[in-house]
Amino acid sequence: MKTKKYLAVLLLVPFISLAQAEPELPNAGLTPLNSFYFLDKLGEALQEFLAFSPEAKARLQISFASERIAEIKILLETDGIDAKGLEVAQSRMDAHLARVSDIITKEKTEGKDVSKLAKELDDQFEASRSALDQSFKDQKRVLKIRKEELKDQIQEARQAGNTALVESLTKELLDIDSQKKALELQKDEQKKAMEQEEDKIEKELDKKDDAEQAIREAEAEKQKLLADAEKNGVVLTQGFFTKFDRLLAQAKELFQKENYQGAKQLAKQADKSLEEVEDKLDKQEDEEGEEDDD
Repeated sequence: MKTKKYLAVLLLVPFISLAQAEPELPNAGLTPLNSFYFLDKLGEALQEFLAFSPEAKARLQISFASERIAEIKILLETDGIDAKGLEVAQSRMDAHLARVSDIITKEKTEGKDVSKLAKELDDQFEASRSALDQSFKDQKRVLKIRKEELKDQIQEARQAGNTALVESLTKELLDIDSQKKALELQKDEQKKAMEQEEDKIEKELDKKDDAEQAIREAEAEKQKLLADAEKNGVVLTQGFFTKFDRLLAQAKELFQKENYQGAKQLAKQADKSLEEVEDKLDKQEDEEGEEDDD
């Protein structure tokens, strides 16, 4: 019965993502695994050549980055963290986002007011980051479901006295754990790289708008985490968010006092603290899974 339940949840993974109001990604089209992928590169190079203004070029790069995220999503869903072509898609996405921050910096250096454009691009940048983060979360959920399935199958094989099958399934279970660690490491590295480029753009924002946006993003991340937990039937008590709520309250207090730089820093710290909530949640779920095995 448990195996059927996990299979049902697995089928719902794509719909769970949609229910969380994630940014809509463009059609991935060709992926790096396709032998005609070079045509995709040529087409984008032509579009950039025909975009004469720096603003148009920057918007194109954000659009291209979204396409790379769509490719990453497809690759993860198809072959997991070891998918061929994943590194190509991620490298190209990083290059697109770096190009955006370079354009903004160059325009600023030439004495142009880029605050409005920077805010527009930063909003789109954040949407791209959220979409990528959700892709990693979806894959992590798939691995978790498969892990529970394997535990059930191992138990059944042991009861049947099929030692060969137990050994085979145990190896696959260990591989799942390795994939989860690799996925988490890749997600952290990618998030760090994206945040570095995002920070470059945010430097050109008005300090007040910048702080306000950081607070808004932190609140949105908490809501996404709550929605994700709810979809999985997990109750997150207020105790999970003690540190987050304290930091965000302090950020809002500084914002009211017009200390926008301090408000932004605290809001970023609050956002970062949600990773600790996710870790606690994962640990709690793993412990519950071990208790079920016993």
